[in-house]
This record gives sequence, structure tokens and C-alpha cells, in this order.
Amino acid sequence: MASSISVRKHGPLTIRIEQDRNSIVLRASGELDIASAPGLEYSVLHALESGASSIVLDLTAVSFIDPAGLRVLLWAAGRSRGGADRLRIDCGSPAVRQLIDLTGSGRDLPLSA
Repeated sequence: MASSISVRKHGPLTIRIEQDRNSIVLRASGELDIASAPGLEYSVLHALESGASSIVLDLTAVSFIDPAGLRVLLWAAGRSRGGADRLRIDCGSPAVRQLIDLTGSGRDLPLSA
């Protein structure tokens, strides 16, 4: 299967989905808030239900995240653990890192090094 790329826009959040036979990368950019969180949740659910052995949620271009966005990350982590624990989250964005650090939720998330 050749790799494919699609882009989904959910209000202030854009999600670029890069998929090949064995992996999916979800690259989010913009604001992850109460309005856009359901869109990210949908995209992550679709990725988790696929046959991909590796899923990366790249949040390095997220400029803002609120508690609704964090809830989606925690949900995704829990859902991934129920399967093969194949999800990794890259939270290189200062906004995302700050919220994770403030809430102490890093221990509950499969963060990339």
C-alpha cells in the first residue's frame, strides 16, 4: 500500500494525516480546545481502529491547548493501552508541555523522548 496524506480542519485545529501500511502520523497544528477536541478525538479513534502498528500524535505545532484537549490525550492513551500500546505522543510544543507539566499528567501519557 502506498502512503497517503489527508488534511482535516476542525475549527482552529488542522490535522495532517500521513499513513502507510504500518504507521500513521497525525500532525496537529493550531489550537486544541473545546471546539476542536472532538475532531482530534475522531482522527485518533480512526487511527487506533486501523491496522497500523505505530501511531504518532505530533503536537509540536499546537499553539494552545485547554483541558478538553488534554482530556482527548488522556483518553487516547487509555484506549491505546487497551490494545497494543502503539501510540506515541510528541508534545514538543511549549503550550502542550506546560499544561502536561502543570497537571502532572505526563506519567499517564505515552510521551516521546
